Amino acid sequence: MKHSTAYQVAIANSELTVKVDHGDTLLSGILRAGVGVPYECNAGGCGSCKYTLLEGEVADDLEESAGLRASDKRKHKHLACISRPRSDCKIDLKLDAEYTPKNPPQKTEAVLHSVEELTHDLWEFRFDSTGPAHFLPGQYAKLSLPGVDGPRSYSMSNIANEEGRWAFQIKRVKGGEASEVLFGDSLYEQAVTIDAPYSIAHLQPHSDRPVICIAGGSGLAPMVSILRGIAQRDDTAANPILYYGARTGMDLVTKTYFETIPGFCPDDQYVPIVSEPDKSESWSGAKGLVHDFLKENLKDHSNENEYYLAGPPPMVDAVRRLLVLDRGVPVERLHYDRFF
Repeated sequence: MKHSTAYQVAIANSELTVKVDHGDTLLSGILRAGVGVPYECNAGGCGSCKYTLLEGEVADDLEESAGLRASDKRKHKHLACISRPRSDCKIDLKLDAEYTPKNPPQKTEAVLHSVEELTHDLWEFRFDSTGPAHFLPGQYAKLSLPGVDGPRSYSMSNIANEEGRWAFQIKRVKGGEASEVLFGDSLYEQAVTIDAPYSIAHLQPHSDRPVICIAGGSGLAPMVSILRGIAQRDDTAANPILYYGARTGMDLVTKTYFETIPGFCPDDQYVPIVSEPDKSESWSGAKGLVHDFLKENLKDHSNENEYYLAGPPPMVDAVRRLLVLDRGVPVERLHYDRFF
């Protein structure tokens, strides 16, 4: 049976009908059309892009997902980030102009250019694409890797450029399908597909408030991108601060890496925090969980800053509660991505 090249997806309570290419997710297709809808993880974990299927047929990438309850399924609810239309459809989906993409996501082919080992299990992979790399500092891409079922989401650690250069910091997952390809030897010989950009947790172009970046694990990548973006601006407050949480000292990225960021002085602006120092290492720096350290050490007037957060959901959620409930930071000054 020959598949249609695209499906028409009507959005209830609006006059919008969006074309979604065959094989594309509803979320990607809608964003490609320049329409704003709430989303975050793009992987079925957060539930932000939940919708109700009113007419037509869709196929879900995952039978079970953290962002969708059994009661939701009984009400014909799905997640737009893991739903692919199989016919023309009508859906009830919340629209939100805040999520209107500045650069609608597009797909481009790319090849691996080089790799830099940042820690024992966190590497930076650099790709060259056939077209320019258009994105805002802090955004992420979906990478389709050869031999891997489904795309994986990774944040860019560089900034936009016309040369088509993309850099991603990726953590090795033992036994992970994508890790086997990325950390193997054959990727230099094969093309990957980069689908980008995604996320509204990007550097705010019209804010001149002092910036604080808070990251854990591979959440460092979008913070590095944001720091590089700040370095390009002439109208922003100087000296952004980066707090970076890791489990042990060997999981920390060294200060040498941050010296490549123009205008960034790691001795003064980089605060690494170790939660479980190894007994064999003589760690004399900050210790504990990130939110506990910030509770004791974040300076007064912290509600005057712009905050960017990325990392594991428990860390991000704990820091958000601290900033909003304890420090009175307005929610609109928090920009975050949770890595599900």
